[in-house]
Amino acid sequence: MTNLHPIHRQILKEINKLEKSLLSKRNLGRLDFGQRYVGTNKPYHGFTSKQIYDIAKKIFKENRLDSKEIIQLLNSLYQYGLSYTEIVIGPTILSLSSQALKNFDPENLDLWLNYTCGWAEDDVLCQSIFTAENVLAKWTEWKKILKKFNQDSNINKRRASLVLLTKSVRQSDDPRLSKLAFENIENLKLEKDILITKAISWLLRSLVTFHKDELLKYLEDNKDSLPKIAYREALSKALTGRKYNNSKKQI
Repeated sequence: MTNLHPIHRQILKEINKLEKSLLSKRNLGRLDFGQRYVGTNKPYHGFTSKQIYDIAKKIFKENRLDSKEIIQLLNSLYQYGLSYTEIVIGPTILSLSSQALKNFDPENLDLWLNYTCGWAEDDVLCQSIFTAENVLAKWTEWKKILKKFNQDSNINKRRASLVLLTKSVRQSDDPRLSKLAFENIENLKLEKDILITKAISWLLRSLVTFHKDELLKYLEDNKDSLPKIAYREALSKALTGRKYNNSKKQI
């Protein structure tokens, strides 16, 4: 493709090199299971998180990428990437640059989330990269995009409106974060898709850290309207510190 960023082409070479080195060890059944587990609709190489991180770190160090170049690279990876690996390696590269995170414009997510599929592609971009400090430093921009995502027809963006807050509400007691978290949950609580119900559970459980009393009241007031799994897991987390009651795993 002529539109590929030059460093995107380097990433493809690294992916092909690693894939060839693992060819004799490939288990097609395990690859099929992995693809279904992460929910992607793209070719899946079955690389470990460490293998993906190692490629990202190598690309980042060899090219001395600045903030602008990282955004351009991710634009290429999301718009033209054909594999799951290309999609998840982009956020990994972004996470390596404190400067890119500091300068980050959340509007970039509006483009990138058009190309994600499944919880893993959403969450590698939305859950672990952006800190409370990042979000609060540009609160007006983040609040605007999170409210927009919350009402979007794209389920990946609706999930992002929840998941993007999970790390921040665990790191900060700033009431702006918790207020928006409860608002976004309230707007989506009647949805039945597991991408949303599990994200609601995750965000509710994240609120335990600084907003336990408010969470317990919200759970009591909304126990009949919240997704059952979200209510059950959040209540258990608030009361016992564990996601599951009696150590019984619930799907």
